[in-house]
Amino acid sequence: MRIAIFGGSFDPVHVEHINLVKAASEKLEADKIIVVPAFIPPHKQGKGLASAGDRLAMARLAFAGIRGCEVSSYEIGAGGTSYTVLTLAHFRQRYPDARFFLLVGSDMLKDFYTWREPENILSMAELVVCNREGDKVSFRAEQLRFFARFRKMFHTLEYVGRDISSTKARVLCAFGEDLRPYLPADVIDHIEANELYRVRAVKDALRYLKPARRKHSLRVALMAASEAGRYRLDERAVIQAAGLHDAAKNLDLSAPELAGFVPPEQDIPAPVLHQYTGAYLAEHTFGVTDPAVLDAIRYHTSGRPNMSDMEKLIFLSDMLEQGRDFPHIGKLRAAFHRSLGECMYLSLKHELKYLRKGKGPVYPLTVRAFEYYKENKK
Repeated sequence: MRIAIFGGSFDPVHVEHINLVKAASEKLEADKIIVVPAFIPPHKQGKGLASAGDRLAMARLAFAGIRGCEVSSYEIGAGGTSYTVLTLAHFRQRYPDARFFLLVGSDMLKDFYTWREPENILSMAELVVCNREGDKVSFRAEQLRFFARFRKMFHTLEYVGRDISSTKARVLCAFGEDLRPYLPADVIDHIEANELYRVRAVKDALRYLKPARRKHSLRVALMAASEAGRYRLDERAVIQAAGLHDAAKNLDLSAPELAGFVPPEQDIPAPVLHQYTGAYLAEHTFGVTDPAVLDAIRYHTSGRPNMSDMEKLIFLSDMLEQGRDFPHIGKLRAAFHRSLGECMYLSLKHELKYLRKGKGPVYPLTVRAFEYYKENKK
């Protein structure tokens, strides 16, 4: 008997999860595929945005009707942190004569070396890796690295999934975007019925923006949310800051929403002023009280010395989101995925060079921010 195990947070299940299961069933000639939603994934401690019950329900809806596929509540029932090595031991005991395969995406392959007892995992199951559109993984190089460590090879699944992630689905849901290209209809119905993945004030704030600016804010949120977990930031707070960061962009100072607003200083350049009015709008119109979110909005254009990770993430995502295009942006995006501090230095350096060519007024706070990160770099 050939059994494939497919684990994950499934927060939420998306169409590529389903396509991967179908491809694995065919390519591996699997008699059974067991989908196992995690209770708490080790790499996402406390970061789940939907309850374990909701994620289990969505998985059962999504995989219903796929021949030979069952959704197991084992890890959710066990509680605590979900470790693959324990899950495999459980199913090996249940099916002692089966040949087991463990399905992972190419993104998880990079982290496999840090999993709990990887050698023991490989003694119980053969690793099967699926590539995903947009992932730059050299399977030849990874096979060499893998063999050097484990003296075994992994299998590759001849299927390339589209560049869809649960993080992207959560952001799209928070922004009220059409989820039909990404999620099964039954899963969308469950999300909407239970109001999952909503982020307070985001949809309301988007009404203040022109269509192009709304698309920009969505791209900022997608970029920022993709890195939120790495810095242990609350994803909802990151999405909220991204969704509201430009909300006052098109508001005149005479607007009733800005009654009572007092600029922090005189002669603030017009391109910078909206960061301050944006923070005021977020607090006084939308009721945002989280200081981290408010400061991320307040300094997303100018930057400042000693920014929090949240502030840096929103500043850089605003500058480097996928709709932007200017010389050397590729270099800055590469730095973004390495280090926020390094990227702040390089991005501020680029911005000041651009402004000093007569492209706009230079705000003193931006200069102080650059000097801070320049000194920090040393």
